[in-house]
Amino acid sequence: MEFPEERYYGLNRILLSTVGLWPYDNFKVRYFRFILTLLINISFLSTQWTKLCVSEHNSDLFLKILSYNIVFILFFIKYITFYAILKNIKEFRERIRNNWDTLIDKHEIEIICKHGNIGKLLTLVLTISVYIIIILFYILSQYVSILLDIVSPLNESRPRKFVFPVEYFIDHDKYFYIITLHIAIGLLIATTNALATESFSLTNALHAFSLFKIASYRMKYILSEINSQMCITEKYAISHKRIVAAVDFHRRAIEFSELLKTSFGPAYLILFVIGVCSVSINLFNLFQIIMIERDILEIIKSSLFIAIHILALTLANYAGQEFINCDMHFYRTVCNTEWYNTPLKTQKLMLFLIQKTTKCYKVDAGGMFSPCLEGLATSLSMALSYFMVLCSI
Repeated sequence: MEFPEERYYGLNRILLSTVGLWPYDNFKVRYFRFILTLLINISFLSTQWTKLCVSEHNSDLFLKILSYNIVFILFFIKYITFYAILKNIKEFRERIRNNWDTLIDKHEIEIICKHGNIGKLLTLVLTISVYIIIILFYILSQYVSILLDIVSPLNESRPRKFVFPVEYFIDHDKYFYIITLHIAIGLLIATTNALATESFSLTNALHAFSLFKIASYRMKYILSEINSQMCITEKYAISHKRIVAAVDFHRRAIEFSELLKTSFGPAYLILFVIGVCSVSINLFNLFQIIMIERDILEIIKSSLFIAIHILALTLANYAGQEFINCDMHFYRTVCNTEWYNTPLKTQKLMLFLIQKTTKCYKVDAGGMFSPCLEGLATSLSMALSYFMVLCSI
């Protein structure tokens, strides 16, 4: 089947191209976008840390800056990682194209199209919902004092606050709108970085799931064309051919998953460690706001950041669990086939296949952490433990 790239992966291409991560773009254009995005990210992060440097040493301010800034540091790490593996991104596209081109059976095409549609839908929903949330969050946080001055004016104008603690070494009141424009651009670029990289990883993981499902489908119907009237040689030829076809796609699934693991595993290990610490810090920051500041906007802001962390951890661990489920489904399909009704040579081949697939396949992050539902529970438990430690200090 011809590879319908624009139909299923068009939005991923647009997002990656916007921030200079699409390897098929013109080199000069791509490099310009990368440098521009890099500078915006660095300037956006540095204004927050500059605030800490020029202010008096204040643990509350440090906690507030760290709790907000660490999220964007995670996005920045993932962005740099993607740029470092642009060659692998090309290989992902070539492998996906090759897998699509080899499919002829309509049921197998339905399987891969179904997962392509899921990836497209998830990318679209995530993109729209995240941008809407970020824009509403920014407008409410940044311009609430101005809106209140219009709706319910006081004798004096309410003080203008920035959405994050920042320092620009200029008159903040005079250049308020220029500063807020820079913050808005930095926030949108950081959000686009996260959406582009995570949606690409998600759609490629879904493609790997489809390969496992196709392998299971082929294994399930290895005896569909065999009947009792056939001779043993003919039965063996048909069953052997179908087993080889099933094993071929299982091999493709494993190799594609390994490419995902080697490309993103080390980065995800760093993101996991920092992410768990970030959840703890943001929980502690929320606790401090509730107990001391009691600022509704700050509570909403901190809660939103915690929700982003939990969503990211849930998606990553759920994807890892799905790798396990898909490979286990292939193993169960092999065990449930009527292999005892096949010729002796085929039975030996099936027994060997059962033995090889007994141990389920797992993706891991840097060889130290295997994302799964159990890993999600462990991550959240660790985050709560660190939060309790911070509270006790």
